[in-house]
Amino acid sequence: MEIAMKVICGLGLFMYGMALMGEGLQKAAGSKLKAIVGALTQSTFRGILVGALVTCLIQSSSATTVMVVGFVNAKIMTLNQAVGVIMGANIGTTMTSFIIALNLGQYSPILVGVGTVFYLIGKTKSTKSLGESFLGFGLLFLGIMMLEQGLKPLSDNQMFSNFMKQLNSPFLGLIIGVIATTILQSSSATVGIMQALGMQGLMHIGAAFPMLLGTNIGSTTTAILSSLGAHKTAKRAALIHFLFNLVGSILFMIVFLIIKPWYVAFMENNIPSLPTQIAISHLAFNLLNTIIFYPFTNALVKVTEKIIPGIDKDEEQVSIYLDNRILQTPAIALGQAIKEMERMSDMVKTSLKEAENLIVYGDRAKFDTIMQREALINKMQSEITSYLIELSHSPLSDEQHKDVDDLFYMISDIERCGDHIKNIAELLEDIDKDSIKFDDVLREQMKNMFEECSLSFETSIRAFVGRDSDLAREVFKIEDHVDEMEAEYRETHIRRLSNKYTDAPPGIIFLDCISNLERVSDHSNNIATYVVNRENV
Repeated sequence: MEIAMKVICGLGLFMYGMALMGEGLQKAAGSKLKAIVGALTQSTFRGILVGALVTCLIQSSSATTVMVVGFVNAKIMTLNQAVGVIMGANIGTTMTSFIIALNLGQYSPILVGVGTVFYLIGKTKSTKSLGESFLGFGLLFLGIMMLEQGLKPLSDNQMFSNFMKQLNSPFLGLIIGVIATTILQSSSATVGIMQALGMQGLMHIGAAFPMLLGTNIGSTTTAILSSLGAHKTAKRAALIHFLFNLVGSILFMIVFLIIKPWYVAFMENNIPSLPTQIAISHLAFNLLNTIIFYPFTNALVKVTEKIIPGIDKDEEQVSIYLDNRILQTPAIALGQAIKEMERMSDMVKTSLKEAENLIVYGDRAKFDTIMQREALINKMQSEITSYLIELSHSPLSDEQHKDVDDLFYMISDIERCGDHIKNIAELLEDIDKDSIKFDDVLREQMKNMFEECSLSFETSIRAFVGRDSDLAREVFKIEDHVDEMEAEYRETHIRRLSNKYTDAPPGIIFLDCISNLERVSDHSNNIATYVVNRENV
């Protein structure tokens, strides 16, 4: 019972430390992580580098591949790009085994202490994130040390010794690696247990290598499960991960069975530490597997297209960039939410221009389009809000939390702009019912208001996306000008009415129109305020 408790506690501490270290590194990376993923091109090689780097940062190849499935499902990454990232994720995940091989368990209290101090007294967000990483680093080694202590008595246990001898069967080792990784949902955790067993002399590299191959197969289950309910292309991305690891494991198992005596002798004679032997073997397999498959990435894509035939149905999608799978990587998910917000704002800009054509120039063909787009904007607000709520529960840095809060308010302002544009479009009913005609003065004044409000809205969005406070202050100036214009136009209109230069019915429509436009400018001003307020945080 005592052994089981130590092993379970050690494994729990190890996995929590690994997750905490990954969260700290993610927060420290912040927007840099978005830039890394944004560097993806059609180049498979660059995708490999990105996949390896992202996995090193988030400490989970499963999270990286699930993120890839989400990107492919959202149609913002092609299958060819996905192949490279998946290959890179396999390489990046080996970093954890090298960290464990350092065997810094005796220093774990120091690492935990340093991390705690940095986290508690750190004044900057980066210092706190660094502290979190150190804390996770220390807990990881503390967990490995507890695993070692828990497994130590088993070296004298005859039953356990007999079981470990059974692992000399490569195929049994492979199966155990698959099952353990599927249950733990972490290949790093399985490899960590193997290294802890090695530290106690309970495992040798001949038994460990087939298990390593099994962990690579077992690690694909997370992406496969996440692809259920996704588009066919996303399912193919998960299948690519599975085939890449499965075929590679089979090939290397065959090679291993042929060269096993030589390989074991080479490792034991040149690398005395078994944890290091495991780490090097883990890296060697994933690196060589990537090199072997690199020329055949297109063929791999075609094979998955044969296994999963057909094309994705063009279902009506409200959001393009949002996918809950990407939430596992909060920094990336935040970037996707901002992209969706930009898309929503583009719709508002288009509707604003069409409303001008409708009211000022009488282009009635735009009415239905504006109404349909407004309904879509409302749905987008709902979806983005739900996504942000989920994202707010993720491990985010203080700056990222502020971004999420600002986005909550911002999409509400954008949606309200859409409502005011809809109000303007609906004035067409009164225009047609009373056969209203605008004179040149009213038409020119409405045109001026539309232009200024469009400028205000577009500038506020650019200021938010670019975090440009100087640009945001330009919005304040435009808003002041819009307020002055509305007041002046109202006063001018009343004078013209009293002098009978214009009629009342067009005037009512005119006043409603410029009032709604002024409210659009108000909401643009709100967006600019969020940007300027960030300067004082």
